[in-house]
Amino acid sequence: MTIAMNASVLPSDMDIELPLHPATDNADDVATLLSRVLGVVEEFTACRGASASDVVQALSVATALRSAMAEVDAVSEAPQQPRLLHVDVQRQARPGL
Repeated sequence: MTIAMNASVLPSDMDIELPLHPATDNADDVATLLSRVLGVVEEFTACRGASASDVVQALSVATALRSAMAEVDAVSEAPQQPRLLHVDVQRQARPGL
């Protein structure tokens, strides 16, 4: 199964075709969500000037959280809301500060 879409948020309004995982339930949903996510990323980076590495980090965290939520939902009787019990953030000093 593949999705074919016009990714107007990519350079040159590229037409792309991507293979999907065999367990995909709805290719149209995947294409719609992908298009919306890319649109939000494009809008956010245009307005805020966010770096590519910050965008990739945010998307990676979001993907990991959704994956964990899906795993919990699969083994529980009711969907669970994610709760962060402990988050350790360490900030590195910037040179010259």
